[in-house]
Amino acid sequence: MSAAATLGLKMQVSPDTWKGASAHNMKLSQAIIARCDQGMRISRRTDPLPLLRDACIRESNDRIHAYVRATRAVVVQLRQKLVATNEEIKALTRGKEALERSLEHTRKDLALSRQSVELRGLRPSREKEPDAADLCLLEEQAHLLSSKRSLEVQLSKAQQQLQVLSLTRARLAAVLQERSRVTDLLCHSMSSTVAVSHFSSSSSQIFDRQRKVGFLPQSLVPGNERLQRSKSAQGSYGVQRSKSHSAPAPLHLSVIREETEGHRGSLGPKEFEEKQTYLDPYETFSPESRDSVQLASEAILKSQEIRRELRAAVDNKKLLQVSAHNTVNEGLTRKLAETITITQHLQVNAGQTSLAVHRARRCLETQEKGHGYLLGPESIANLTTRERLDRPLVKVYQRHPSTELPEAAHFAQV
Repeated sequence: MSAAATLGLKMQVSPDTWKGASAHNMKLSQAIIARCDQGMRISRRTDPLPLLRDACIRESNDRIHAYVRATRAVVVQLRQKLVATNEEIKALTRGKEALERSLEHTRKDLALSRQSVELRGLRPSREKEPDAADLCLLEEQAHLLSSKRSLEVQLSKAQQQLQVLSLTRARLAAVLQERSRVTDLLCHSMSSTVAVSHFSSSSSQIFDRQRKVGFLPQSLVPGNERLQRSKSAQGSYGVQRSKSHSAPAPLHLSVIREETEGHRGSLGPKEFEEKQTYLDPYETFSPESRDSVQLASEAILKSQEIRRELRAAVDNKKLLQVSAHNTVNEGLTRKLAETITITQHLQVNAGQTSLAVHRARRCLETQEKGHGYLLGPESIANLTTRERLDRPLVKVYQRHPSTELPEAAHFAQV
């Protein structure tokens, strides 16, 4: 019985049809299972991840933070350039005021020179012949006219440059206001009490980081010669930022996929490299900002050159004016000394002439009186006895012959 039972168990009991159907069903099930696994693998590769929403939010926030911080760095640069423009306007205004004072003094000196020339024209006709003093006055007047024209040209340049700086400042202010619109939720602690060194180091790191991730162009990076700021302007706005608050780089979608490696199938290097996508942010240093900063830099450089020209023109004018004044004063002083000397000589000569006139007048009066004495009295009745020709002494003398006296002949000659 046991042998028969064992022999029965080893023999096939079910029919072949049922066995073939079962084998066909199992093969079909294995094919369905393989297709399902393949679909799940494809689904893991293509379907969104469960944390995609959080990853996208984090990536967007990081992108926003990086953009806002880069924009704040641009705002710092624009504010620095705005402060530098304001300081340049103040300096150029002071130079223009000094130039206006110098021009006013030149005009006064020119009016005084003209009055001096007109005053010397009132001399007597015999003294109107031009001399060295007149030549000095004419040379001074020509020099003052030339200085006046050159100063007016420099003043016109300064006024035009002030207008350019004013327009540049207005444009910088507008761009600064437009760039600051996205920094409302960001800390604005950029006080001037912060050390300049902290601002230099941290801002350089921020600019390098933003340039690497694509936020900033090379032209805005500190150290670039075209947009190099002065140390005085850097001291006005400083910023100190720790490493924990530095601007993070925007995330790649590939990095997100690497973090969720267990939820997707493996990809080849080339396929993975083709599928990764970089989220490029908008450029924070806009063309308008670049143009405004470039125009402000050019305007500041030109203004500095004009200020140097103004300072040189004022100094040169002072030196030449002092030299001309000294020459004119020396010439007029010599002319005055010569005039005083001639006046003194004329006064001495006039005194001597007056003395000669008095002597001649006394001599004439004496001669007239002596001539009167010689003529004698006008009437014979006024003759004294001793003056008469028939006085007793003469009559007694003429009693002898040949006793004629020459007295009568001498009187007749008078």
